Amino acid sequence: MTISFKELAGSPVETFSPEGMKAQRRLLVAWEDRLGMLAELLGDGQEFGGRTQAGYPDCPNVAVAQVRFEPWPPSPDDQGAFDDVTTQLNSYVGRFVQVVVDYELLDAAGSRGDLPGVRPGTFLTYRMEFGGEYVALPGQAMVWSSDSSLPVPPDAVPTVRVPVAKHVLTWHRVVGPPWAAIRRLTGTINAAAFLGAAAETVLFDGATAERQFLGIDSLRRASFGWRIAYTFREKTIRVGASTFGWNHAYRPLPHATPGWDRLHDEAGNYLYRTGDFGALFQSAES
Repeated sequence: MTISFKELAGSPVETFSPEGMKAQRRLLVAWEDRLGMLAELLGDGQEFGGRTQAGYPDCPNVAVAQVRFEPWPPSPDDQGAFDDVTTQLNSYVGRFVQVVVDYELLDAAGSRGDLPGVRPGTFLTYRMEFGGEYVALPGQAMVWSSDSSLPVPPDAVPTVRVPVAKHVLTWHRVVGPPWAAIRRLTGTINAAAFLGAAAETVLFDGATAERQFLGIDSLRRASFGWRIAYTFREKTIRVGASTFGWNHAYRPLPHATPGWDRLHDEAGNYLYRTGDFGALFQSAES
């Protein structure tokens, strides 16, 4: 820190939960130094290589998430009548402001070691949800286990529930998102293993993006980036030692061995194109 401050009694407050560590500190700084303190805490997000969020002491993966300023002590003094709401506000020059600093864990989604790499100053968080879909299998492709000579009724439609896991990877503090890659890869499946899943078993469903305040520079200009949430859906069908995915369907042909097989049109186009998901985690400035 280059700005002098005092930590108030009762600070910090630390919280430990399944989501990791969070903390809150309450600091006092001069009113005139509040924006400089903001830059020290949130960093300079205008370009890569600048300062990033200040870390919590002795906890390198816990960093500043939010900063709030409150006059200290709250002043009941009447500062007069104002007539321009766009330029005038109470001033506390020569006094102090309380800085409420919230910290949270910015670990790269915990213990998962198969996440994509991202640029310094950005980080990933991860969430997984379960789901599934029902797949109907043709009865004529089946036999009874107790007696294979018994006929399977033509109207028998066995169904199986195929798990479809939803993976959400959120990329924080992104400057220069890969918009072209997002557009190109939406609706494709993984050409290579991704998040520990075999090739062609993960579908990129799309992304949501929202602006994210990064910090303020020495000229008091706000800097913004993006928070991008990528949604992937994993459909892994395992039969014996074989794995099948989004491009596979069950083949009931009467003159071939029934089983899972890829489908394509007469031009050789499969149901889903494959793509390199690594491009989703590369800044457009790369």
